[in-house]
Amino acid sequence: MAGKRGRMARQAPAKPLCLKRRHLVTADDSKYLRGRVEIMKPGEETGAHLTEGKEEVIIVLEGTATVYYGDAKLRIRNGYSLFIGEGVLHNVRNEGRSRLRYVYVRSTVPGEKRHH
Repeated sequence: MAGKRGRMARQAPAKPLCLKRRHLVTADDSKYLRGRVEIMKPGEETGAHLTEGKEEVIIVLEGTATVYYGDAKLRIRNGYSLFIGEGVLHNVRNEGRSRLRYVYVRSTVPGEKRHH
């Protein structure tokens, strides 16, 4: 909405959301994004799943993630990220000897329920 002199009215910024441990970004936090910090012990994995109608970014904070991405096997180490496009079958696995800590952020789909 335009204010004086054609400027856009500023909206108060939302309260910052700090992702600690396994905090979720839910519908109460964001209209279009969901996410969380994941911590995996060696040998743990998410299980293969599709990004049906969604896009996802994985950002590795600690350790190395082995990501089975379609037919490919990728190793993503701390400080790096991976974009996963819509409709891609993928699985994140900790094949290392130490813990894996990463953030995933994904888009929502129209009509998505309010739970995570």
